[in-house]
This record gives sequence, C-alpha cells and structure tokens, in this order.
Amino acid sequence: MILGIDIAKNKFDVTLVLASGRQRHRTFANQASGFAQLSAWVGASAATVVQACMEATNVYWEALAAYLHEQGYQVSVVNPARIAGYAKSQMRRNKTDKLDSEVIADFCATQHPAVWTPPSAAQQTLRSLTRHREALLKTRTQQTNRRSTCSEPLVQKSLDAIIGTLDTEIAQVETHIADLVEQQQTFREELALITSIPGIAEHTAVKLMAEMYDLATYPDANAADADAGLSPAKHESGGCLPGAVHRKPKLSKVGKASVRGALYMPAMNAIRHNPIVKQLADRLKAKGKPPMVIIGAAMRKLLHLVYGVLKHKTPFDPQWARSTPSPT
Repeated sequence: MILGIDIAKNKFDVTLVLASGRQRHRTFANQASGFAQLSAWVGASAATVVQACMEATNVYWEALAAYLHEQGYQVSVVNPARIAGYAKSQMRRNKTDKLDSEVIADFCATQHPAVWTPPSAAQQTLRSLTRHREALLKTRTQQTNRRSTCSEPLVQKSLDAIIGTLDTEIAQVETHIADLVEQQQTFREELALITSIPGIAEHTAVKLMAEMYDLATYPDANAADADAGLSPAKHESGGCLPGAVHRKPKLSKVGKASVRGALYMPAMNAIRHNPIVKQLADRLKAKGKPPMVIIGAAMRKLLHLVYGVLKHKTPFDPQWARSTPSPT
C-alpha cells in the first residue's frame, strides 16, 4: 500500500493506493487529531503494509513523519524539487493539493525513495534549541539595527530592554545546548571530531550535528553536499553550435539552506587557516575562478571533511585529507 501525502501548515491531503490499484483520497488537519484520524482511515482500508511518502516542506512534515514512523509505517521524506521534476516528467498540467498527493504516491511507487530515519529525542531537542538560538539572534540583530537609528529616548529605552532580554534568553539557550551536548556521549564525540577540522568552531559543529544528524549514514560525501545544495549545477547545451548555452556553474542551492548558511563563514576562515581548504582555494584562484566560486568549493570541501571524520570516527588529519578527492 502506498500513501502519498501533500502537506501544508494546517492540513494535509493524502492519496492511498490500494493493492488493487484503486485510489482513495482524504484531507486531514495537520495536528495530533488529524494523525489519529488518518491512521484509523488507513486501517479501515485493510492496508497491512504501508509506505508513506511526503515532501520536506518547511517543518510542517516533521510531526506527521514521526507519528507514522511510530505507527510502523515506512516513511520516505523527499526533496520537493524531486517531486516537482517528476510531475513535469509525467506531463502534469494541473496542480491541486489532491493531485499533488497523487503525484507523490506515484513517485513513491515507481521511484522507491529511501526510508527516512527519524532523529532521536536528544537530536530533536538539539535541533529545536539550535533553531531557537538562530531565531533569537536574528531578532536581536533586527532590534539592534532599530536601536542604532532611533533618536526617541522612550523608544531607545524600550529597545534596550528588549535587547537585554534577548541577550539573557540567548545565553540560557546556549547553556541548554552545552548541557545537552555534555550529557550525550555521542554528541561529545561528534563535537570533538568536527571541531578538529580547522575553520569549524563549536557553534557551527553543533548546527551541523543538529541539521544533518544522520550525516555519517550517507552513501558518500557527494550525496551529503547534494542534500545541502552545495553540489555544482552546470547549464550547458548545444556544444559549439550557434546559439549554444554555456552558463557559469553555480551552487545548486536545492537542499538544506540552514547548512549552507552555517558553512559560509567557516569556509572563509578555512581558506586562511585550514591547509587543505587553502590549497584548494589557491588552486582555484590560480585558474581565475571568481571569489564566490572559491567560497562555494570551500564550503563543499568542509562538508566533505566533516563527513569523513564522522564516517571513520577519526579526527582531522591533514595528511589523510590530502589523499581524498577535492571538489572543483
């Protein structure tokens, strides 16, 4: 049995494909009561083995995916770009939530996406705390910018109070993160491995641990940078013929934006202080590559190094790293 799920903030539409090939459709609320209703509805269809497939849309999918996994479903969570591309390949001309759930079900049945592994309770907590810290920092920057341009004393006083409260909350969240990492042996080991890489500090390491908790299980480093949207995207067509298209390669950016954001400044730092990344940057610079291409390659190389130390459970070794392929 295949269950295609098109999920949104407040609801999700499903298509259940029975063994006979018949399809059934329903819409449920994206909350605990809707999850229970879905489970009862599927159970009433006498479905014994169900693979559920959904898109990784914002964070709206996370609670339902965890619930279905707990209920014994095989759950696949795929990049929305894969579903969009599949719909185009099927010449789908209409788009509704119901039809999208049909496309997802068909994609699941024909493409056999990998089964999703949910994060542990500790990994979920770490991810929530790191995301909350980022949101608080963003809000603090906004209020600080307002304070710098404000001349009204009463507003200045209010903004100072808000910024002070945010500073307190940020400090508390960082304490919670540090305590959680200290309490979990796996987190302590991963943190030590990742921070052994020159250019990656503790905050970045924890962010990678939270957002790519299953990094060591990827089949290879290229799969990891593709999931983060760090793989190069080329656009060439027509060869040397008139009208041929030869666009400059760029990052695909089809993947986890949070990971790309976390690696940008560490890549800048690694270009100066990490011998492996510096060697890569110097080689690309000698070829005349523009700065952003070099930074993108450095970000990709850093993620490859993180994958390597976690996969092999071995701290960073410049001599070993020099023997691994470098992204170009």
